[in-house]
Amino acid sequence: MTRGVLAVALVASCAGGGDDPCAGAATCVRVDVVSQTVAAIDQLELDVVYGQRHATTTTQAPGGRSTPLPLATAIVLDVTDTPELAVGVVAAGKLGARVLGTGAASVVVAPGEHATIVLELSPIDACVAGSFYCGGDRLAGDPQTLYQCNAGGVPIARGVCGAGCLVRPTRDDVCRATAGGCQDGGTYCGGDRIEGDPQTLYVCMAGVGTSPVRCPSGCIVREGDDDICR
Repeated sequence: MTRGVLAVALVASCAGGGDDPCAGAATCVRVDVVSQTVAAIDQLELDVVYGQRHATTTTQAPGGRSTPLPLATAIVLDVTDTPELAVGVVAAGKLGARVLGTGAASVVVAPGEHATIVLELSPIDACVAGSFYCGGDRLAGDPQTLYQCNAGGVPIARGVCGAGCLVRPTRDDVCRATAGGCQDGGTYCGGDRIEGDPQTLYVCMAGVGTSPVRCPSGCIVREGDDDICR
């Protein structure tokens, strides 16, 4: 998963109206943030997966003031070379550095077009910082994406699971292995013929992943050859 670039603007708006934060942007997703339990936030953390790219950003109202909900924010995407793009967004709303709620949504957008999603912030479950979870298992997110629980319960995407995400109640969740089986001694990114984390490289031994190595810049799946850290 490669790193992308986001431009984000935080704009307060009234429900069903207000300024359009996507105005003037080429490819843009308007995110309407609502909540039944959160009245206002002063910071919004966004974790965005689009195609094979991943980006995180934090927005803050001018002067550090709190912004009442609902509000709108724009995610401007740096894409030009694809017919359409699946965009998954996880948000964490904070007030005074405390996470009040998280939410997730997804949409498909084509280059040069605008789309809209609605993110509803809800109270967070107690996920363990540093542990991995499929979206919806103790944290907000796409059920087919593996996330890491960051400090304060904020979800950070590890990658989309091509064969689905496996919830394991007593251990970290993992991406399921794609079909085909791994070859002993070969190296594989998690989810590529071996269960695991998409940003970790494993050595196949008797069909399971061993000797895990975290890839700080991501793991590259190479058809017909060993996978490698970027």
